[in-house]
Amino acid sequence: MARSSPGSRVGRVDGSAVLLATDPATRRVFDLAERAARSQANVLIVGESGTGKSLLARRIHELGPRRSGPFVEIPLANLPEELIESELFGHEKGAFTGAVAPRAGRFEEADGGTVLIEGVIELSPALQAKLLRVLQERTVERLGGNRTLELDVRFLASAPPGIEERVADGSFRQDLYYRLNVLRLEVPPLRSRGRDITALARTFLSELRARGGPSRFSPDVVAFFRSYPWPGNVRELRNSIEAALIACTGEEIRLDHLPPSSLRNPEAMLGHAAGAGLSLAALEEAYIREVLRRTGGNFSEAARILGIHRKTLLEKRRRYGIDG
Repeated sequence: MARSSPGSRVGRVDGSAVLLATDPATRRVFDLAERAARSQANVLIVGESGTGKSLLARRIHELGPRRSGPFVEIPLANLPEELIESELFGHEKGAFTGAVAPRAGRFEEADGGTVLIEGVIELSPALQAKLLRVLQERTVERLGGNRTLELDVRFLASAPPGIEERVADGSFRQDLYYRLNVLRLEVPPLRSRGRDITALARTFLSELRARGGPSRFSPDVVAFFRSYPWPGNVRELRNSIEAALIACTGEEIRLDHLPPSSLRNPEAMLGHAAGAGLSLAALEEAYIREVLRRTGGNFSEAARILGIHRKTLLEKRRRYGIDG
């Protein structure tokens, strides 16, 4: 992976530094991925949604000996269940109603390159058995066909945490799990990557800001970034900064420019801000701004929601410099 500043490691995919790592635990994962790229071993990438599993898989492909071949992603969760088999294996004309022409499957399309099966736990038991055969024999047969096609493909798969529970209860085949899990990469959730959050946020700001747009975050925003649990992980952080850039008209992004659910949920915000350095005044200001935004600047309605007198709200507006 390309080097960034000392002590950090970053892989850029499509202009995004999602794989930046300054946290030691994250760096170990990305360093292992770099070593894995040089092999032909199957890799299972485990992590929560939004942690960058597909980008890490693409990086493994780009750094490996198959980089000149295709990289084919198969997002199983986005495919209708009745079409998954045809998408994976392809079909011949007349294989089923609507199959008016032969079609290569995703595995065939990845020949000579790498395939990523996203959300592999979505496979039905019957398709798990067929995938196991593909992994064992490196061949595939289209639906409705009788030709056996040889495959030269490296297999990567991703899954959410808890796949072992699916293996234990029998809903995911143990033999398939071990075929895929030759090398396992655990991508940490953003909330456990304290040293990465600020670096990622500043990198996204640099990537996304328009010329003359805001160039920095307020101290309260930086503290908030480190305290918020980021249920949507890196994807949510990037989207939040992109939205804040639209809302901000000055040089500094403030709390009221951020759209995360925590700002619309004061209980979550308070619960995760404890001990993070966010002042009570900063929390109050952010909440007041959000309520005013939701009420379209109606101070009487905002005061009712906040449970304070309208005059008190006007005083707080002046104190915090809230326009309106």
